[in-house]
Amino acid sequence: MESTDAPTESGTRSRTRTAILEAAIAALADDAAASLGDIAQRAAVGRSTLHRYFPERADLVRAVAREAMQRVDQSIERAEPDSGPFLAAVRRTVDALLEYGPIVMFLYSDPLVVADKEFWGEGDEQEDSVLDRLFAREEARFRPGLTPEWATSVFWAILYSGWEAVKAGTMGRREVVDAIITTFAGGVLQDGAGD
Repeated sequence: MESTDAPTESGTRSRTRTAILEAAIAALADDAAASLGDIAQRAAVGRSTLHRYFPERADLVRAVAREAMQRVDQSIERAEPDSGPFLAAVRRTVDALLEYGPIVMFLYSDPLVVADKEFWGEGDEQEDSVLDRLFAREEARFRPGLTPEWATSVFWAILYSGWEAVKAGTMGRREVVDAIITTFAGGVLQDGAGD
């Protein structure tokens, strides 16, 4: 009977790891400076348990970044940005991404994550390729002089503004989606494009 060198994660171990990641995502989205103690408390585990799974804060932050980016990528794909009318596809993509605003803001601002070239090589390229495909669609006619790359930058900027508005409580989620679509369509697209 042969044994494998790669240990399999037990159900309990997997659930504990998931609970820690869930707690870390929530805690870091609320407060980028959340301590490991805060995260352990949110996960309902002891700090020693947290350290068994993630010996250093950097290990936990990297795992959070990968998990969060995987969720964002899956959410974008579920929004089906390649199907239906262009502005409807943009709206679905915006709606999908709004849920992840706080954790995405953390990913783009945490020095450890920002400096991790390996992480951005695998996560950001996929995200941008989906947006590249979306903005390369035939009905995505941009105003003269504006490029799909510019549209991608504008998209992220107004999405960030939308996240901030929801976080501050100045606008509801539906209002933010409408405002983002109105701003994007009115500022980047030619009149009537994407209808």
